[in-house]
Amino acid sequence: MASPEAPADEADEAEAASPAGSGRGIAAGRGQRTAQLVGWGAPAVVSVVLGLWRLTGPALWADELATWGAVRISWSQLWQLSGSVDVVLYPYYALMKAYTALVGTSTVAMRLPSVVAIAVATLAVTALGRRIEGPWLGLLAGLIFAVLPVTSRYAQEARSYSLVMCGSAVAVLCLIRLLEDPGRRRLAAYAVAVTAVGLLHPLNGLLMVAGHAAAVGWWQVEHRRTGWRTSLRWLAAAGVGMSPAVVLGALGARQSAQISWIKLVDLAALHVFLDRLFFSAAVGGFLLALAIVGARRKLAYLCLAGAAFVPIALLLAVGTQIAVWRASYVVAALPAMAVLAGSALSRLARPHAIAALCLVAVLGYPAQIMIRSEAGHSQASTRIANVIGPRYRPGDVVVFPDTHYSIPWSPRDIYERYLPAPRPPDVLQVAPQRTDGRFLARECPDASCLGTPPRIWVVRADNSTDPLKDMAGGKRQRIGRDYRPVQRWQYSLLGITLMERSGPHEAGH
Repeated sequence: MASPEAPADEADEAEAASPAGSGRGIAAGRGQRTAQLVGWGAPAVVSVVLGLWRLTGPALWADELATWGAVRISWSQLWQLSGSVDVVLYPYYALMKAYTALVGTSTVAMRLPSVVAIAVATLAVTALGRRIEGPWLGLLAGLIFAVLPVTSRYAQEARSYSLVMCGSAVAVLCLIRLLEDPGRRRLAAYAVAVTAVGLLHPLNGLLMVAGHAAAVGWWQVEHRRTGWRTSLRWLAAAGVGMSPAVVLGALGARQSAQISWIKLVDLAALHVFLDRLFFSAAVGGFLLALAIVGARRKLAYLCLAGAAFVPIALLLAVGTQIAVWRASYVVAALPAMAVLAGSALSRLARPHAIAALCLVAVLGYPAQIMIRSEAGHSQASTRIANVIGPRYRPGDVVVFPDTHYSIPWSPRDIYERYLPAPRPPDVLQVAPQRTDGRFLARECPDASCLGTPPRIWVVRADNSTDPLKDMAGGKRQRIGRDYRPVQRWQYSLLGITLMERSGPHEAGH
């Protein structure tokens, strides 16, 4: 035992060497490991729990049905299809096709990769916070990202956006490391992360790199004499990383008709901007305010600010002149924004920071419930079985609009996925969707193969009261002349109309 006159460090060593001191040291070590485990794992666990919560509650909607349709055709058909539509999504479709060949195309199977991607993205956000300011910021940033409604929304969607967020979080972490020390491994890691994001969604990738470029430019201003070499190395890595996205984007520009429904940014678009991007205007406004407050004039924060704000501002500005704005095209900005918001909270006393974090969760709770409802992904696809299934009669047929301005493929996909046999035959279809390089089904001309069925079911992907809207002229005239609507059902992005033969040929009941 140390004497009272012994130095403090000697006394500590002696205490640690004693049985009691050794016990306390082991307990302290275990406590530190537990704290580290919680700091790293808690945000990821929260994201997984929220991702799995009612994973199958919302029906697959048009974009997810496009994924479902793409993975069910052969490799040669998928390659052929990419020549006419969705070439920018070919890498994602290829990944999902290989994956679903092993696990199937159930709703859980198709959405599970997105849950995993968001969990990894949450870990990357936590790592960003820990690298910048330590464990407390890492925990706050990770939890903020995990509880955002937009995070849950894309964790439960069979599209590439969750993977994009994951890649963008890793990319900004690689960017910070690269600017600190531009070694070959760090340059390669950054190039790989940029490549991944660009392949998964070229526009998100290009906007992400534009944000990184702004950050590197700001950093270069403060390092005029010594920073140019690092800036050139970043430029080379970014150029190599974005090459695949540039190629995909150039090919996709030839298929711009598939996004012709997008409108220019106007005051109405700005009014719903927060709700569309964050799936909750209240959460979005609070998060954006926190992110602005959390920014600082340090290297890591410059990278975060560029990654968080530039893509959104740039696409909004371009969207006023070119019809290209869509909130999902800037989801790569969200991980960096969560870290900036966490930075703002980390400056508060811990009780206040925890209270603010809880406020984010509370504000987002209504949206969390909404996005897990049957039509939580905007389309009540499963309703078709409740309507047509019990009312089906032998002799019924089904027809679909073939010139819908936005999502013309979804009615047939809904019909095939959610309405089990026996069901009315699709009598006009000559070749299925996504065959011979055509996205839409091939139908017999002018409804010549319709015959004279007693009843026709018309399935649409909108709320039009005219069941024959968006039908080709011959089909519209033929059905409109001989049939009249007798009953209509309307749900979110799903309209079903029952039509019966009119006049002397009207079918009996």
